[in-house]
This record gives sequence, structure tokens and C-alpha cells, in this order.
Amino acid sequence: MFIFPKDGVRLQRLALCGLPALLLSTVSGTALAQSSPEQATSADAEQGRITSLEEIVVTARRREESLQDAPIAVSSFSAAAIDRQFVTDIRGLAGQIPNVVITNVPGFNAAAIGIRGQSTADIILTFEPAVGVIVDDFVLANVQSQLFDLFDTQRIEVLRGPQGTLFGKNTVGGVVNIITKRPENELGGELRLGYSSFNTKDVKAAINIPLVDETLALRVAGAYHKSGGYYHDTSHGGGRIGGSDVFNARAKLRWTPDSTTDIMLTYEIMRDRSDSPPSVNETPASFLLAQVGYPGIQVTGKKPLNTSLTLCEGNATDPNCIGTLNGHQLDVDGVYLRAQKDLPDIGSFIVVGGYRRTKAILPSEYSGEDAKIFYSTRDDTRKQYSVEGRFTSDFSDRLKFTVGGMYWGQRLAANATSFLGFLRFLGDPTATTDPNQSDMYYTVNSYSVFGEGEFKVVDKLALILGGRYTKEDKSFRVRPQVRRSTIATGFWPEYASSASFSRPTFRAGYRWEINDNINNYFTYSQGYKSGGFNEQAMSATSALPFKEETADSFELGFKTETSDKRVRFNIAGFYVKYDNLQRDAVVPFTDPITGLPGQETRTTNAGAAEVWGIEAEASAVPVENLTVSLSAGWQDGKYNEFITDVNGDGVNDDASYLKLRNLPKWTLNATATYDVFVPIGKVSFTGTVNYQAEYEATTLNAEFTQGEARTLVGASINWTDESERYRVSLYGANLLNEIYRVNGNSVAGLFNFTNYAPPRSFGVELGVKF
Repeated sequence: MFIFPKDGVRLQRLALCGLPALLLSTVSGTALAQSSPEQATSADAEQGRITSLEEIVVTARRREESLQDAPIAVSSFSAAAIDRQFVTDIRGLAGQIPNVVITNVPGFNAAAIGIRGQSTADIILTFEPAVGVIVDDFVLANVQSQLFDLFDTQRIEVLRGPQGTLFGKNTVGGVVNIITKRPENELGGELRLGYSSFNTKDVKAAINIPLVDETLALRVAGAYHKSGGYYHDTSHGGGRIGGSDVFNARAKLRWTPDSTTDIMLTYEIMRDRSDSPPSVNETPASFLLAQVGYPGIQVTGKKPLNTSLTLCEGNATDPNCIGTLNGHQLDVDGVYLRAQKDLPDIGSFIVVGGYRRTKAILPSEYSGEDAKIFYSTRDDTRKQYSVEGRFTSDFSDRLKFTVGGMYWGQRLAANATSFLGFLRFLGDPTATTDPNQSDMYYTVNSYSVFGEGEFKVVDKLALILGGRYTKEDKSFRVRPQVRRSTIATGFWPEYASSASFSRPTFRAGYRWEINDNINNYFTYSQGYKSGGFNEQAMSATSALPFKEETADSFELGFKTETSDKRVRFNIAGFYVKYDNLQRDAVVPFTDPITGLPGQETRTTNAGAAEVWGIEAEASAVPVENLTVSLSAGWQDGKYNEFITDVNGDGVNDDASYLKLRNLPKWTLNATATYDVFVPIGKVSFTGTVNYQAEYEATTLNAEFTQGEARTLVGASINWTDESERYRVSLYGANLLNEIYRVNGNSVAGLFNFTNYAPPRSFGVELGVKF
């Protein structure tokens, strides 16, 4: 049963929003498509002329098709477009995608991605993300490893809106689909050397080696990134803190014994030895930390990038430190196998399987002060494995479909040690010598079957219908935070639970080819975020499972392109209704050990919300050799119901007046590249400006935690020789030197800790291909 907005008002608004664009495009002959600006790779470019946009192919529906034909809101970035950004990970693309926020989880080098009002901004291991991140068909299930390095990437697709049919659970907001480069039967390689502000050094290299003529090839790519950090330490000699030290590599072996068989084995490795991420103290005057002598920067006047943290040697078993001097350590090893068999005139069978092991040691200090306020470490090991098989067919001129099944599982073990140093201000002299400890074990087994097809009813009109059914079994065991001295006496409570979840999701709609240049589509899509357990449980009540969070989305879009491929333009309107929202609340409870009152974090399905908006993107070559890209996103939303304990007094309140987090009302971007062909090659000038409005970063909209509005300006100059073998690039980011908060967290009336984005920076990159 379709769930429409009240009185159909918002759906009518969406339709009306699309009509002006349709009329405009009909008159001008333009077409709608969501994409980054792509330059032509035709003979025109080889002759020193760029007069059109290249065709963009996406796999947003699990099969290759033109972006113009895909009935979905998707932004696509090619390898060339990614290279022009001069960014290390996916955060650098956020400003160019309508209604998308990509930053880090406060206090961690982990991804916080928001799309259309749905986001995950927690590091809790048992929480499922709201936006799926998929690399070469393998799901990166935890935010800690989702800040994916972009070197040697073939294409990135950002799918907006629920993707529950073909991509499955945990895609209520959308999907970031990353496709890396494959081995080819040609000897070649690439080397890049870069240096930029904050003593940042980058070394990137790739080599492609044909092993057996036309049948077996190897590609190895790696990147090393080291930075001094852009925060200044005010307590330990004034040096830089928050630096990064990351090595990534992939080795791919591809076997193509004939034109219908393609088998690829991939090994992935990552070693991250970055600093413990610093935080900024933005504690309000009424909070405990401010009252005991550590007010936030709004009182002290300290600049946000001048901060500090507790630095000490040690580990999880140390008597008074957890090793923040060691930094955050993350080791990833993965093995993946992809096999494709094409049956001429019938279809293609694809099987993808993989295993990924992630081990993390994450010592952090959260207060922004060198005062042993709250410092902790989490050591965890996650083993993730999956296998998916699907069959894709253009069965006839009238029917296209994909069907398949998937198994996905994980095993997770974690332990945490936390020093609650702030308790010494409340009369506990052991707060910095007797830490809390906890451990947890979590397993997931998930099974699903899915299918989606497009049937052409008449020559220009096709109907879309798809569905997926998922069943999950989860088990959870936790020994909650207890003082180390208490554990030594042999007393450590344990809570265990298990649950099964099952959920069907559907997708239906149409695709209408109005004429050769204009496509129109409408879809109703469902998605869900899996139910589960709260790693932070302190009692039997909070260890109980919470239910799935669901989404029902309506989307209306138009895609057009001029016949000469000089202009593309896309507009889409959407309305999404979210139910059973998973939300945390800090609530009072009675400590089962001491019998004294305390606090715990409890996760419940606390309410419902709705989000609506418009997204538009355009690319054009208005004059020879000039490529322009424009995008705009507007969105708004509200809680229809939200019941939670707002002030921690143990009484649930009506909190529906609060704003949804990671929901900036406006995102705007303009990018232009002008190419000048000279006797010694080509010089490209690129400029970009993007704006993002303020948004809430915490569920309870805590003061001094909002992501601040910002306007970012960047520019680059790039030279390549005639053979495109050598390249020299100069670039600058955040040229207006905006200092702005990107996220924050507020800890139960105790203190606020926040993170800021990098200030103005400049860099140079040298590249050679062989």
C-alpha cells in the first residue's frame, strides 16, 4: 500500500517543481542528468577542441546503463573528475552533491554521511549505518573504515534515497558506490608525488602488468599519506596535532580466458597509524566542565584550532593511561573474488564473495583539554564475509531484469577501557586510577533474495517493479562498564540476548521517454536500517533489541540532454517518510552493583519524521574548451513524533520540536574548467565554489555543536604534455580561510567536544604515466 503525504499536497508540490523544468527543457532542447562535469574524450579533444560532454555510464541498478536512462537520483564522478579534486577521501566530494553531508564522527577518523536527512554519526560498533558504502560490490559495514582512499578509483556513484531493493539493508539514506580500476592487458603504470600545507606528503603509485597475453593481468596500486595535522597543541610545546599516517594498497589479478568469462581476485591492505583526533572544548557555561574551571572557547576566546588533549603512554591495561600517544591504529586485510559469465543473447551471471578483517585500537581524549577529563580506548576485531550471486538480463527489447541472493555475516569482539576523570570533581579520588572496563561480542547472519525488472509497456513507457526479502539473526553479549577494582573481586554482570529480524522492501514506478532528449521517471522506494542492540548497555533493559527503522520514498525526476551533448540538466523532487527512528537517550538507572543512581545510554525506536526537497544538477560546454557544472539542493524536514528524555530527569518528553540532524537546508556548487591547448600540451584552469547551510549535528540539538554554514572556494592549475604522460598541478583549497565547525557531541550535561575543518591550504602534485 502506498503511503502518500497528507492530502497529496507535498506530492503536488513535487510535480509542480518539475513542470517548469520540463517546459524549459522542452523549449531549449536540454536534458536532465545528475553528474559531475565530464570533458569529451573524442577526436575534438585530441585536436585541441572540447565541444561536448562525454557519455556517463553507471551501475546504479546493478547493470551498466547510461546515466540518462537510469530512473534514479545519482551523481557520478569519473576518474578524471576525482583527480581534479585533489582530495584524499570521499569527504572532499560532499560539497558537489546536493543534499549530502560527509564529515567525520566527532573524535574519530570515521565517516559520518548524511543524505536526505538520514545519517549515522556514531562510532558504536553495533549500530548499523544509514548510508551504505560499497567498494567493488563489497559492503563496508562500519563507519570506522568508510573514509575510503580515492586513488586508482574508476568511478564513484552517489545514489540518493532508499536503495532497499538492489542494495539491501542500511541504505535508507542512499548508497556510495565505489568502483576501482581493473587490470588490463597492457603494460603501464602511474606515479604521483604531492606536497601540501601542514607538512602533508603523498606518494601514490600503480602498475598494470600483463602476465599471460590477453588472458591474465595484474594491477597493484598503493597510496601513502602523512600529515602533521592542522590543530595546534597549546599544552605540549605548541606543535601540530591531529596528523594522519595511512598506507593503502590493492592487488588485483584478473583472468579473462575468453570474451565471456571475467574472474578477478583482489587483496586489500590498510595500515592507519594516525594521531588520536583532537577535539575542541565548546562546553556551555552551565555544564560541569565549565563550572570546575574548564569553560569552552566561547568564554575563553581561544581560537578553535588551538586546542589540546591528554597525551600519555600506555594501553588498555595500563593503571592510569590508555595510550593516546600511540594514536589510532587501524589494520584492514581483505580478500575478494568476483566472477562474471556472459551468455550471449541471454544475460550475465555474477558472483561476488569476500572476507574482510578489521582490527582497531582507538585511544582518545574527548574534552579538548590536557586535564584527564574523559579518556578511553576501544580495542575491537571485526570479521566480515559475504557472498552474492545475481543474474542480469536484457531478456528482450521489452524486458530487463536483475535477480539474485546474498548471504552476509560478521563476528565482532570488542573491549573498552574508560577513565572518567571528571568524577574527581564530584569527590571520587580514584577517577584517574581506577577505570571502567567493558567487553562485548556480537554476531550477525543475514540472508536475502531480490529482484528488479523494467518492462516496456509501449514504445516509450516502461514500468519498474522490484522487491527484496531479508532475514537476519543477531546475537549479543555484553559485560557493561564496571570499575577495574570491582572486576578484580570477581563480580562483572553479563547480559545476553538474541533476536531475528525480517523485512520485505519494494520499489515501483515508471520511466517515460518523452522524446529522444527527455526522460521522466517516478518511483516509490522502500528501505530500512537494521534493528539490533546497543553496545553501551548498562542493564538488562538497555540490552534488549530495538526494531528496524524504515523509509518510504517518493521521487519524481526529469533527465534531459541536448542532441549535440553540450548541455545536461536534471531535476528531482522527493518526499520521504521515516518510521521507528532509532534514537539514543541518556536516562537514569539504578547501578546493579552499588545500588546507587546512575545514567546509561538507551536506544529505542523513538519516533517518526518526514523530509522533502528538490535537487538539480547541470553540466555544459557553453563555449569551446569551457566545462561548467552547477548543482543545487534544497531540503526540509520535521519530526512527526519524537518521544525521549530530553533533560535526563527520567521522564520522556515530546521532543518533536527538535530539528533532524545532518539536514542542511541548502547545498550549492559551481565548478568551471577551462582548457588551453598550447604547443607543449594542455593547461587547465579549474575553479570551484560551494555553499552548505548550517545543520544540527546532535539528536538533541545541543548548543555549540551545529555544523556551521560555510562557503568554500578552491582553484587549481594543471599542465599535461601532449602525450598526457607528464603532469604538474598547483591547487588551493578553502581559499577564503573559513574556520568552521563540522560536527560535535554533547555528553549528558558534562561537556561538549567538537571538530573543525581544515583552514586554507595549498599544494603541488607531480605525476608521470608510463
